[in-house]
Amino acid sequence: MSELQLKEVREVVRKARASSAPGPSGTSYKVYKYCPKLLLRLWYILRVFWRRGRIPDQWRVAEGVWIPKEENSTQLDQFRIISLLCVEAKVFFSAVSKRLCTYLAENTYIDTSVQKDGISGMPGCLEHTGVVTQLIREARENKGNLSVLWLDLENAFGSIPHKLVQFTLTKHHVPSRCRDLIADYYSNFRMRVSSGAITSS
Repeated sequence: MSELQLKEVREVVRKARASSAPGPSGTSYKVYKYCPKLLLRLWYILRVFWRRGRIPDQWRVAEGVWIPKEENSTQLDQFRIISLLCVEAKVFFSAVSKRLCTYLAENTYIDTSVQKDGISGMPGCLEHTGVVTQLIREARENKGNLSVLWLDLENAFGSIPHKLVQFTLTKHHVPSRCRDLIADYYSNFRMRVSSGAITSS
């Protein structure tokens, strides 16, 4: 696979929400959206990591932030934690992900009659939700029964054995550059959580 192109990085940054919270680096998408020279510098840096096939250690840290589920949350079970990742890593892996999806689709390694969401040009989550909503409406109108199973695999990587992911990527002839970058990213991944002035290591 060829090196990352500037247009790929630009496209990822263009599509990103400027209001997204910054991760551990403290840099938001807004910086790269409105500072073309910094975006160019980011591209130079991302190309270095692409060539080396290694991910910087700073990208392997997620910042855990507590978000209240209710207005006056006081107990721990009234909060959920979200992971804020380094924006630079998100830009890099969004570009890699786009390439990977294109590669798999072009080589017919994805059965688009089954797997659609996440593949460019294929119906995604909104379309799936619309179909399920229509089925529920029809079942109500006809006073019939309907069983619906909704499976959310968005954050499944943490629960799927990494060796299985690597095996699958190898089986589908994904270039070693992508396989190695994915494996490198998830090796020694850490999450730290802050509460007040205290941050875990």
